[in-house]
Amino acid sequence: MMLPRICEVDLRLLIDNNILIQILAPNSSGLTDPVTRQALERVNDRAQAFIAEAERTNALILIPSPVLSEFLIGVEPEKFQEYLDVLNGSACIQVVDFDTAAAIECALLPSRRELAQISPDQVAAKLKYDRQIVGIALATMAEEVWSHDDSLRKIAAARGLAVKSLADVEPPAIQVQMFASDGSP
Repeated sequence: MMLPRICEVDLRLLIDNNILIQILAPNSSGLTDPVTRQALERVNDRAQAFIAEAERTNALILIPSPVLSEFLIGVEPEKFQEYLDVLNGSACIQVVDFDTAAAIECALLPSRRELAQISPDQVAAKLKYDRQIVGIALATMAEEVWSHDDSLRKIAAARGLAVKSLADVEPPAIQVQMFASDGSP
C-alpha cells in the first residue's frame, strides 16, 4: 500500500476504525452506505481513492488514538509494528491523542437532557469511543469526520462537523478490454 510522504495541510480529515481498516487491511465485506443502507461496492478502490484525494487536496488524515487501539485489537500483536511503521511513514497521517483539550470537548458534548436519558452503563460506553472521537475531532479542528458508524456520525453532525463515508468517494473507472488479446473484437 502506498501512502503519501509529504503533506502541506489544507484540510483535516478525521477517520474512524471502519475507514482505517479499509486503508491498512482492506476487506471487501461489511460496509454499507450510511444513507441508503445498500452494500458498498469496490470498497478497497474507494479507500485508495480517498487516500489519493487526501494527497491531492493537501489533507491531513487524523487517526484518534482510541481508533488506533480499536484497529489493533483485531490484529495479531506481532503485526502491530508493521502497521505503525506504515502510519508513521506518512507525513499526511497523524495519530492524535485524547488529551486535555479533547477531554474538555468530550465533556461538553452531551446536553443535560441527553445525560438524564442515558443510563450509567450507556454513558460509559458512549464516552469511551464515539464521544472521545468527536472530542478529538473538535480539539484538532478537523473539518470532516469520515465514518460508517451511525452513532458517531450523528454526534459529529450535531456538533457541526461535516460527516462523510467511503460512499462519498467515487472509485476509479474500470477499464474494459474492448478487444481480445489477439486483436479481434
